[in-house]
Amino acid sequence: MTVRKWPIGLMVLAVVACVPYVLMLISAATPLSSGDAAMGDAFAALFLTVALWIVLTIMLVVGGVTGTMPRWVAFLSIVLVPMSGVAAFTAIDMCSRRMQWAIVFDILLPLLIAFYAFWAGMPQLHARLPPERTSTAVWAAVFVLSIATFVLGF
Repeated sequence: MTVRKWPIGLMVLAVVACVPYVLMLISAATPLSSGDAAMGDAFAALFLTVALWIVLTIMLVVGGVTGTMPRWVAFLSIVLVPMSGVAAFTAIDMCSRRMQWAIVFDILLPLLIAFYAFWAGMPQLHARLPPERTSTAVWAAVFVLSIATFVLGF
């Protein structure tokens, strides 16, 4: 009988990540105030995005250390995780410019990274979701969504 090991550390981090995630989505969905308040709203969105991406980075590290992930992903994530964070903030800016559909980027990017952290932290999933295919699919999606945000946002 095999005992399934639950990634408790990742679960705790996921709960912590929910706070800035939800607040970031609320910030993106709420129209900016006018005048000086708009600058305050923008800084709040920036800090929420940075806080969320810090937690997501920690989740990836915990998932990689407690589980397994292809080595190339560790190197690729050094570029793609910050890039996706900038893309998320760009999407918030797009929402503030009346492009409300851009919230899709803010919804998907953190979920993809969190999913990958959980996948890496639970090696028993690797039989159903092979490492090379899963890694390629998730990180290609993060790359495409990030690039799409940059292209559509400017």
